[in-house]
Amino acid sequence: TNAKKGILEKGFAFAGANAYRINTITSVRELIKTLLIEYKRAAAI
Repeated sequence: TNAKKGILEKGFAFAGANAYRINTITSVRELIKTLLIEYKRAAAI
């Protein structure tokens, strides 16, 4: 994505109070995918 590549004129990036804790930059698609996987694992317990 453009923001992930550093092309912020054509992308969007934001950070919250805990931004200093981040060690990777991920797309929204990958974030949602990961959250769904983790939710399904937790729901199965």
